[in-house]
Amino acid sequence: MALRLRGRRGRKEHPHTPTATVTPTDGPARDDDDDDDDDDAADSLRIGDYEELPRAYRDQAGLSFGRELSEEETDRIFGTGTGAARANRLLRILHGRRVAGTLEDPAFAVHTAQFDADEMAVALAYLRRQVPVEEVRNAGLRAEDELDQMDKQLRQRQEDEQKRARDGKDKADEVAVEYKVDPRYGPSKFDEMRARNLAREKAREKALEEEMRVKELDEQQQQGANAGPLARREDGSRAITNPKVQEYYDKAQSGLEAPPEMRAWERILPSATVVALVLGFLAAVAAVYEEPAARYRLLREVSTAQATVGALIAANLVVFLGWRVPPLWALFNRSMMLVVATVRPATLFTAAFSHTRLSHLLANMVPLWFVGTALHGEVGRADFLALYLGCGAAGFLSALVTYTLRGWLTVTSMGASGATLGLCSAYFWEHRQDGFRILGLPENGVHGIVFLAMMTALQLAALGRTVKLRVDVASHLGGMAAGILGIEMINRTARGRRRRGKPEKETATDEKSERGAK
Repeated sequence: MALRLRGRRGRKEHPHTPTATVTPTDGPARDDDDDDDDDDAADSLRIGDYEELPRAYRDQAGLSFGRELSEEETDRIFGTGTGAARANRLLRILHGRRVAGTLEDPAFAVHTAQFDADEMAVALAYLRRQVPVEEVRNAGLRAEDELDQMDKQLRQRQEDEQKRARDGKDKADEVAVEYKVDPRYGPSKFDEMRARNLAREKAREKALEEEMRVKELDEQQQQGANAGPLARREDGSRAITNPKVQEYYDKAQSGLEAPPEMRAWERILPSATVVALVLGFLAAVAAVYEEPAARYRLLREVSTAQATVGALIAANLVVFLGWRVPPLWALFNRSMMLVVATVRPATLFTAAFSHTRLSHLLANMVPLWFVGTALHGEVGRADFLALYLGCGAAGFLSALVTYTLRGWLTVTSMGASGATLGLCSAYFWEHRQDGFRILGLPENGVHGIVFLAMMTALQLAALGRTVKLRVDVASHLGGMAAGILGIEMINRTARGRRRRGKPEKETATDEKSERGAK
């Protein structure tokens, strides 16, 4: 919204002037006298002077330019295919810009991005022919108002800085002198002077901090303003200047004005059910899956662990690059991130492949490669993929439950952090008694349980600071818990015992012997 001022000396103000438009309606034919009356009424509502611009004026709404065009008039002026409603909207916007002095301002191009250059040229020529307006004068008046506003803001900022400097100096000079009197020798002038100097220094530091804080706030407000060529969106980010990109951005936005009204269980139960069914299916597939022999593999020189983990990293990279393609924004917003407000169970699995920042992607893919390949070599492809998907889905389910119960329905989450942390937790839990050395140190190594404890401590330290850190701690902890539980379930199955080289019958006999001994 452009900056608009009122109250310049010698100008008229019309704070309550209506921004009226005349919309054509279907009805019986009218005689020429009725048309003349309508034209007179439309002319009375038409505004052509910048000084009469109403306070409620918005560029996207425009101003009434007089009697609106009918379908026949639109076809005659614009040609067939434009439509009266579309043409009248363009005429209102352009007439408003002529009056407001913003006809050449690129900050408002987004509101006419759907019109081509020929349509705008025809509409502008029609307005200049039918509705004369002093466009140059209006643009000059707007520029004067903006310069006056900038001068006022600059003077006000200077006055505030001078006032803060005076207040800080006065506080420093008038600060109470407090010091501990020596009980034996009594008051000391030297101690009194030192205490006064320390108090003044503290007051100056406090005043300087307050001044810096106010400056930062002023800069943020100035950057967030939507005036002129420095236009920015309401969220503070840089405005989109490409009309086509702006169109994709608008299409990707949700039409919901508020989260749908649901009970907590209505929001949680569908996702929990889908996660349970999918994990059950993955467990069943893993129970019967057998890895293909080397002669049947496409890349024989690459190990199965490297091929599997590499495919996961490639999938994450493809989605990361997809976020850079504007036509995919709408699809990815719906299907590649967890939104607590909406019920989309599939996103609990797809969000584990979605990253928008390179740092986030690297932080998850680097440990996935090193720890994932090691874990894959121990559990096999089927169990590894079940662990990855299960940890990611369980992590997002934990986040969904946590934020729903806390009422944070506008939270969104994405990333493979829950899945990666779950795999790392499973690996270190499996090797909790084994020692790990880094560059040969320490001599006996560090037990895996220590690394697991450090990972858990880092996540617990972030509890309560989810909003400040913008980190989904709930999904991290949920993924870690799912990883430990998952590796334990794998170890207790028949394939887990086969992996450790212990026959199923022998294990059952050992268990009976242990119960008999007890």
